[in-house]
Amino acid sequence: MKPENCHLSTGPEPGTAAWWDARYRSGDIPWDTGVVPPEVVELVASGRVIPGWALDLGCGSGLNSRYLARHGWHVVGIDLAYSALRRAREQALREGVPAYFCLGDVSALEFLAVKATFALDVGCFHAVAPARRHGYVTSLARLLLPGAFYLLYAFEGEVAEGGDSTGITPFDIARFAPLFVLCWAQHGYDRQRRAGWYLLRRTGAAA
Repeated sequence: MKPENCHLSTGPEPGTAAWWDARYRSGDIPWDTGVVPPEVVELVASGRVIPGWALDLGCGSGLNSRYLARHGWHVVGIDLAYSALRRAREQALREGVPAYFCLGDVSALEFLAVKATFALDVGCFHAVAPARRHGYVTSLARLLLPGAFYLLYAFEGEVAEGGDSTGITPFDIARFAPLFVLCWAQHGYDRQRRAGWYLLRRTGAAA
């Protein structure tokens, strides 16, 4: 006899806050290596970026946020995954560093009122739906002082049929003009996928 009202549970929809939270709770987070990327370390050590307020977009468990806080910044980390933010807050409190964490959408940062000298995104922008990427750019630009630097790491790829993103394209980098100028780009591979680092600088153009 067939059971009635039998439904298969498929779990949270990929890309939603619940999905990211479930990834952290399950430990399925290959991007959370526990190592601050050498590109971040090199830029901070160069003295090119000026300590002040910093934004860590898609901060996860807060590793990079805490690194910046130890090097002179007051940091605001933003992420959709509550479980990740809880870990980030607990560790920042243990270390006694000025890093603060907010549950929020990186494409809609109107709830923040800081003016930052630096912003960092290690693997978040490429996970933002293409339709929300313009909002990400303008939202970020409003929070950065003219001359502020923005360091982005992202998988590179194409927008698949149906609009799903499999990475960023040159068009996505072009979205940042005229609010930002590209200082340099470095390309390589990560987990057998093309990836790139991009350093951009905030212009004086109105967001």
